[in-house]
Amino acid sequence: MQESWVKMQADADRRRGGGGSTTGNGGPTSTDMEARIKALEDKFEKIDGKLTTIGNDLSYLKGKAEGLPTAVSFGELKGRVDSLPTTAKMATLIGIAAGIATIITKWTEIKAALGL
Repeated sequence: MQESWVKMQADADRRRGGGGSTTGNGGPTSTDMEARIKALEDKFEKIDGKLTTIGNDLSYLKGKAEGLPTAVSFGELKGRVDSLPTTAKMATLIGIAAGIATIITKWTEIKAALGL
């Protein structure tokens, strides 16, 4: 019974592409397996380092984004800019101020011209 189990296990290993030792006792592929595992570990360390760098960069960007103005802030700013006087409004105000200043400085002449 034990022999048939071992034979079935070996057949299953061959079908999976294995066929070597699964116990790590120095079978025919244990050194190959160790080399492959070592290569995978080295690659994982590189990936782990890159993930750490990406995480740090994301934290930095998140901190910068929290300080940026929001859509509400931009809406408020747009409202304030829209309420500023335009060039035409400023020209009208300057014209009215100049007219009032002229009337005040020339009041005596205007009064004499009107016969008051």
